[in-house]
Amino acid sequence: MSSGMSGYKFISMRYLYEGLVLDKDIYDSSGYLTLLTKNTVLTQGHISRLKKIKGLDQNIRVSMALHKQLLEKGLPRVFEQKYIEEKVGYTKANTDTEDMFRDVESSGNVSYDNAAYISESLTDKLENIDPALIFQCINGYNEVDEYLYRHSVNVALINGLMGKWLKLPPDEASELVLGGLVHDIGKTKVPQDILNAKRKLTNEEFEIIKQHSSFSYELVSQNKRFNEHICGTALHHHEKMNGTGYPSGLVADNIPYSARITSVSDVYDAMVSKRCYKKANSPFLILAELANQKFSDLDMRLIEVFSRMMPYELVGKSVLMQDGSCATVRHVDPDDLEFPYVEIGDSIIKTSHENQCVSMIPDDVDIDIGEHLSNIES
Repeated sequence: MSSGMSGYKFISMRYLYEGLVLDKDIYDSSGYLTLLTKNTVLTQGHISRLKKIKGLDQNIRVSMALHKQLLEKGLPRVFEQKYIEEKVGYTKANTDTEDMFRDVESSGNVSYDNAAYISESLTDKLENIDPALIFQCINGYNEVDEYLYRHSVNVALINGLMGKWLKLPPDEASELVLGGLVHDIGKTKVPQDILNAKRKLTNEEFEIIKQHSSFSYELVSQNKRFNEHICGTALHHHEKMNGTGYPSGLVADNIPYSARITSVSDVYDAMVSKRCYKKANSPFLILAELANQKFSDLDMRLIEVFSRMMPYELVGKSVLMQDGSCATVRHVDPDDLEFPYVEIGDSIIKTSHENQCVSMIPDDVDIDIGEHLSNIES
């Protein structure tokens, strides 16, 4: 084993960037293999070859100084968001949704064909893409001027997962996706300075925001191809089980089932997403808050399904840790959802407030290590 490993720390190789000058040699996660030598100026070729080596842990060992430097710089944007979203087709869905919303802003009409096309493409993704990748997109950064479109796509995707977990018939699950996609379309009629405010809204502004569900209903219901379930989702997704919601103050099972499901998806996305004025929250933290009835005005039967089923989708998947290392989720304790057990290198540890799971990350290595170690330096 190479000497001085006590002066090195694990970090995900995804923190590497073109132009970085290595202050010392870097090693694989075991410390046995020198991957790149001191004073190497990283190229995109170096980074690409490292990431594609099959059998190489996603973590590398770097000096303490370089570890600090990389964490302070943060993940390169191309990995953190753009790469993943393009990989799963999320970018196109978001762009298509933005186009649809902008058309509604100018015409005052919702095209059923456009909404159905996007909804069907999202349903296909739910059937063919690992949910961990979907949650990586949901957990991403939202620019102020695109949050509405991303949120609509996210709620549609989470609704689709809920339909799967609830074992709903395919047509009902598809309606959930479509309902999630258009549930906030009434926000196209809310002034942008209120919608994207980076401060606490005044009471008057909040009353204006609350009108969006009625606006959504008006826009969707004028197109008779949207059925009553879609219209009900648009109108009632902010109703509360205790009757304190809006716009109708409905209580418990008087709230349409699709709207109750959409409420759960809406709250999860709002809590977990990173925005210009708040950091992203760990999905495990939100799971714990849901399970602990922080949102007890939602349908707790649906919350129970969500907090029970979502961990199954995440076990065995890779996560980025607060300290910059990559780990694999090995166990999620139903009594302590916030802090799963993860595997880092040869160790399994329980996460904590000091080192939490930050977000899901993809597994996309596909080359044998023995054949390609010699090519990294070239």
